[in-house]
Amino acid sequence: MVEENLYGRAAMPVYAYVLIAVGAVVFLMLLRIFAVKIEAPASASSEIPTDGKAQRLDGTRYMEYRVGLRIQAPPERIWAILTDAGSFTEWNSTLVSLSGIIALGQKIALVAKVAPERTFKIRVSAFEAPRRMVWEDGNRIFRGVRTFLLEAEGDATVVTMAEGDLLPEGDDSAEAHEGGVPLGKGACVGENRPNPLGR
Repeated sequence: MVEENLYGRAAMPVYAYVLIAVGAVVFLMLLRIFAVKIEAPASASSEIPTDGKAQRLDGTRYMEYRVGLRIQAPPERIWAILTDAGSFTEWNSTLVSLSGIIALGQKIALVAKVAPERTFKIRVSAFEAPRRMVWEDGNRIFRGVRTFLLEAEGDATVVTMAEGDLLPEGDDSAEAHEGGVPLGKGACVGENRPNPLGR
């Protein structure tokens, strides 16, 4: 027998009310996500220190990690190491694995120690040897942009990595996000890891 409501129509089952309520909550959450503008803190435009210590910057719907280091080697030598996926875990203590070909337009698979059950499929969106490389993953709501910059400084190279979690609304290119990334604390040389440059 079908239950009827006050109007003589068949009553909706309880699960239908639950689905409507869940849908309303999800809609309100999405409305809130899209209604709040992304704001980077003022420090996001400052130069990345080259002391090898990771920094975290927080803003409104904005989070960025960054690290910089001055390495006594030419940019070409460091670039060769940064673009060798197979050796990444030898010097980067934050990764379980990194596989694929690191080249423009290619996808690489990254497994981080903070989420070893998940494989991040990252696209190499910029590749300007031996100066700049950008990795991207995510979607239009949440996007990670990881930028590696190498700058010759005498007989050394200043290497910076920055990783940001979101891009400003309406901008879906890494070009707009120059900041952004270490792959985690100790990512430059790695705790208890051999220095890939042998220094």
